[in-house]
Amino acid sequence: MITLIGVPFDFAGMTYYSTSKDIEIGSKVVCTTPHGTFIGTVAKIRKPSEEELEKTDFDTIFPSIDRIANFQDLAFDREAKVKEAEITRVTQQESDELKLNMNILNTYLDLSSDKALITFTSDNRVDFRELVKILIGMFHLRIELRQIGPRDQAKLIGGIGACGLPICCSTFLNSFDGISIAMAKNQLLAINIPKLSGQCGKLMCCLKFEDEAYAQLRPTFPKIGDKITYRKSEYAVTGLNVLSGIITAYNGDNYENFTKEQYERVQQGLDKGDEDELIIDMNSGVDLSGKGIEDTKQRIEQIKKSEEKHLEDLKNRAKKANNNRNRNNRNNHSDYHRYSKNAKKDTGFIPVSQIADREVLNVKAVKHDEKK
Repeated sequence: MITLIGVPFDFAGMTYYSTSKDIEIGSKVVCTTPHGTFIGTVAKIRKPSEEELEKTDFDTIFPSIDRIANFQDLAFDREAKVKEAEITRVTQQESDELKLNMNILNTYLDLSSDKALITFTSDNRVDFRELVKILIGMFHLRIELRQIGPRDQAKLIGGIGACGLPICCSTFLNSFDGISIAMAKNQLLAINIPKLSGQCGKLMCCLKFEDEAYAQLRPTFPKIGDKITYRKSEYAVTGLNVLSGIITAYNGDNYENFTKEQYERVQQGLDKGDEDELIIDMNSGVDLSGKGIEDTKQRIEQIKKSEEKHLEDLKNRAKKANNNRNRNNRNNHSDYHRYSKNAKKDTGFIPVSQIADREVLNVKAVKHDEKK
């Protein structure tokens, strides 16, 4: 069974190779690229679609890996890592001395020849011929310096796009097409550059995906600003939803929505058509026809009745609780009188009102000396 594996290189982004061997993510493989033969790490594994398998140039689009890295390849890779780090450090140092304004990223040693591929980023084009001469004299290798752009860098790093999915360039895009602001205008998007830009800072590649469909559908719709007379009032087209087929017009006071068929009828001087037809704005999902108003009123009435019943229940509960408290207070008062009446009989306690000899109450305080 053929499997597609994604191997990232910062000079080529995520490149997919085909293989029939069992490979896991993280495995080391030897791959031939347009810039040489290098050892890469498998980052993604997926099955080819039926459409991809049917392509006549399948082997060209997805070349086979040379082999799974063996013991000698892994030994070369360990030794190369040390040398690559040294070349990267020296290259950055020499470029700084030459004031080339280069940010050196990585160095790759070719597995099949004495060649080093060095990748870098820079805001401007760089004349690095003098730097190449210096590096050749120092390392005695064929040197290839390759400048990568922000899109290639984003493709290598990856991330999550505005749609919530992994960015396209790090998943399935093998090359970058030209993206223009005209594509955003064709799709009636607000020209807000930060929102239309991807992680690379350039216009998002996905603007290209739907551009062909919009290019075919837009000519069948009226243009923004076109005038139309409806119910003795002049409306101007202010919005289009090409995918749902809704045309929005405004007469200065009210907005009116038309389907394409309704708009064409009004253009011919006919009535809009069935007013009960449900017109849905796909952007908001709101019923704009007024057909559901009666149902909404009924639901509101039901909610009001439910609230009134709930308040009535709360009042009845409060009244019942108050009655229970009053009943308990009366029972406690009668118990107190019963206790007072039987206090003498039960405990020997005599109330003051029942003392016959009041002289016993005239007790004087006795000082300590008088006791003696």
